[in-house]
Amino acid sequence: IKGTAAVIGSGFSVGGSTLVVKGGNVGIGTAVPAATLDVNGGLRVGNFTTAARPAAISGNKGTFIFDTDLGKPYVSNGTVWKPLDSDFDSDGITDAIDIDDNNAADATATAADALAGKTFYAGGGSKTGTMPSQTLSAANDTVNAGYYAATTLSAVDTDLAAANIKSGVAIFGKAGTLETAPPAPAVGGTWLLVPGDATLGTRDFYVQKYEAKDVGGVPTSQPSDTPWVLITQTLAKTKCTALGAGYHLLTMEEAQTISRNIENVGWNWTGGSVGSGGLWRGHSDSVPNNTLAADITGDPDDDPYVGTGNVTPSIERRVHQLSTGQYIWDWSGNVLEWSEMTCSGGTGTGLWDTTAAWQEWTVAALSDYEKGRAGPAGAYTSAQNAGKYYGCAANANVVTRGGGWISGVNAGIFAFQAAVIPLDYYDNLGFRCGR
Repeated sequence: IKGTAAVIGSGFSVGGSTLVVKGGNVGIGTAVPAATLDVNGGLRVGNFTTAARPAAISGNKGTFIFDTDLGKPYVSNGTVWKPLDSDFDSDGITDAIDIDDNNAADATATAADALAGKTFYAGGGSKTGTMPSQTLSAANDTVNAGYYAATTLSAVDTDLAAANIKSGVAIFGKAGTLETAPPAPAVGGTWLLVPGDATLGTRDFYVQKYEAKDVGGVPTSQPSDTPWVLITQTLAKTKCTALGAGYHLLTMEEAQTISRNIENVGWNWTGGSVGSGGLWRGHSDSVPNNTLAADITGDPDDDPYVGTGNVTPSIERRVHQLSTGQYIWDWSGNVLEWSEMTCSGGTGTGLWDTTAAWQEWTVAALSDYEKGRAGPAGAYTSAQNAGKYYGCAANANVVTRGGGWISGVNAGIFAFQAAVIPLDYYDNLGFRCGR
């Protein structure tokens, strides 16, 4: 022992020197030390604030200190100071198992579970996340794996398919292939494209602009000549389908789509706005007492009273305007028109009132089904020239519509009559084709 030693009471003091014990064990508070240094009592080590802690270097590896700011003992591993507590690996998490940085069971997260660029500790070390940060794109309906900040996703709908999307429209990058209207007709004269009505179950379709004329046995939509009459429904259906694929005798759903469209266009009302005055009723007053051709001079739509002897504001105007701005002739008046529909009499959905007499559309018995399928949306009657309803007098009767030149107050765009059979034919009953 080098230096100056003095016995002070029961203590032992060495000052200004280094005490070296070569071999054996040193005991403090014990006469039989069992280790190189065996302390039977408290051992006080150096106290440092966090800021004042010496750097952890290889030369002080294994050195103990006490951090007075954090209230924890620390040991140097030659690189960093590690706390001697249950958070031995200094990952900021109090560990129940991972006290030696070697237990991989302390966490189940992997790099793919953490956002890219973010770090975490697991399995005895620091790891960096690889999960990409994603953004939804309206150009793609695929949701890629990753993190979406403040994003709400809706359930995937199997109906989101190209066949259910209108052609020319793309949703989430999926281009539609659905044709809402058939190809423009190449035969049968002049046609109009009618917007479909979802409430009536119709898509866009074509209708003949004029009542069909007999041109060499082909139902042709043209202004010249009078309508093709004295034809049965059976033959009218045959003539329409003979035009080609997709052509047919106009359906009741299509007819109702046209009538509801006309009802909602102000031009078709005598007062100039929807519901004001009445609807144009067409050639229906028996003057003259025959069918008429349409306007064949100049603009085909500039003389809507041609042949009637009337002028504005007579309700005998023979032209109605669609929401597309196109004009359709004799939708009301001139001749009744066959539809493809046959009726079943009764009360309730799918059944038609059987009253064999003309009734206004406001009659309560027609409100459960008939008015929605064939009548006006508004509370209109013959006072507004809407047309009247004549019931399904017998099952399998065919529906005719529109009224003829002799129909008077019964005529109108919503005139409905189910009093004839498929093999009947009359000189005031014609037809139109659709596609």
